[in-house]
Amino acid sequence: MFPYLITFFLSIVLCAAAERVWQRHHMALSIPFLAASVLAPTFLAGARDFSVGTDIRTYGNYVFQYVLNRNSLASAVRGMREIDPLYKALAYEIAQFTDNPHWLYFFTALIICGFTMAGLLFYRRYCSVTLGWTCFLFLFYGDTLNTMRQCLALAVVFCGFSLFVRIRNDQIYRRRPWPVYAAGFALCLVLLYVGVQFHTTGMIAVCLPVLYLFLERVPLKWVQFFFVIACMAVIMFYSPVARGVLRMGFLPAKFSRYLAKGVAVALKPTILRLPFVIPILFYYDRYCGFQTEETGFTRTDGMFITMMLFLEICTVQLRSVLPALYRISYYFGYFRFLAYPRLVRILRRDNRALVTALLVAYLVVVWYYQNVMQGNNEIYPYVYAPDWWFRNGVAIPVN
Repeated sequence: MFPYLITFFLSIVLCAAAERVWQRHHMALSIPFLAASVLAPTFLAGARDFSVGTDIRTYGNYVFQYVLNRNSLASAVRGMREIDPLYKALAYEIAQFTDNPHWLYFFTALIICGFTMAGLLFYRRYCSVTLGWTCFLFLFYGDTLNTMRQCLALAVVFCGFSLFVRIRNDQIYRRRPWPVYAAGFALCLVLLYVGVQFHTTGMIAVCLPVLYLFLERVPLKWVQFFFVIACMAVIMFYSPVARGVLRMGFLPAKFSRYLAKGVAVALKPTILRLPFVIPILFYYDRYCGFQTEETGFTRTDGMFITMMLFLEICTVQLRSVLPALYRISYYFGYFRFLAYPRLVRILRRDNRALVTALLVAYLVVVWYYQNVMQGNNEIYPYVYAPDWWFRNGVAIPVN
C-alpha cells in the first residue's frame, strides 16, 4: 500500500502549497504546484501493471487493441457499440502516437484528476481545496483505476456542475452582464454532453441543477430530508413490490435479475458513511448557513450538499440488488469531497486541527478497509510496469 500512500502524501503536500500560494500571493503562481499535485497520481495510474484494476482486462486493453487496427476516427467510433464513443475517440487519438496502452491509462487519469481538481477550485470559497483533494484520493482514486469510463464522465460532469453553481452564485452576488452568464451556462451544457459521451450514466447529472434550482426556490429548512426519505423507501422496498408485479405478468421475466431477495439494505457501506454524516446533522444550521449566510455560499449550497450525502446512502443500497447498480451512487458520492471539508470550515479555529486529523485518520482507515481488506477494484497490491513509458513495443494482453 506504500506506493499509494507515498503518492497521496506528495500530491496533498503540493496541493496545500498551491492553496497557500494562491491565498497569499497570486493564482498564477500556484499553477505549477496544482499541476504537480495532479500529475503525481496520474503517473501512478499510467505506470501500473495491467493486473491493477479489473476493467483494464475487461475492456481497457481490448479497446486499445481495437483502435490500433482502425484507419480512421470515424471507423473507430462506429465499431464496438457497447463502448461509449468518446472513450473510443480518446483511445484512437492516443493510438496515433503510440501502441503502448499505458499512455491511455495515463491520459485517462489526467482527465479524471484534472477535472476533479478544477471542480474543487470552483468551490474554494466553500471549503479547503486540499482537504477536498485528500478526500478524492482516499475515497475515490481506487475506483478511477478500475471504472475508467464512468470516472471520466463523473469528473467532467462534477466540474460542469461546480461551474454551474459558481455562475449561479455570481448572479446572486455580483450581477455581471448576461452574455457572460449565457456563455458560462453553455459551457456547463457542453461539459454535461462530454460526460455523457464518456459514459451514458452521465445522464444522471441532469438532475443535479434541477435539484439545486428546486432547493433555491423552496428554501424550507428540512425539505430535502422528506425527498431523501421518499427515495430511500422506493429503493429499499421496490424489490418486494416489483416481485408482485412480475408475478402478475406486467414486467418481463428477465427483470428478476434486478431484484433483491428481500428489502435491499447494504449495511456496511452505510455504516462507513455515518461518522461524518452525524456531525453534519448536529451542526446543520451552521453547516447550511441558516445562522449566518456567507458571501459566495448560500443556504441552497448547504442543503444541496446534505441532500447529496443522503442520496448516496440511498443509492448505495442498490449494491444489495446488483453490484453494478452500486455505481449509480458515484454521482452523489463525489460531493463527499465537499461535504467533509465543509464541516471542518464551519468549526471554531481551535477545533479545526483536531477534526482535520480525525478526518485524515478516517480516510486512511476507509481506504485500507475497502482496498486492502475487501480488495475493491483489484488495485492492491500495486504492481509497477517497468516498460510503461516506452513509446512502442508493449504487448497488450486482452481477454
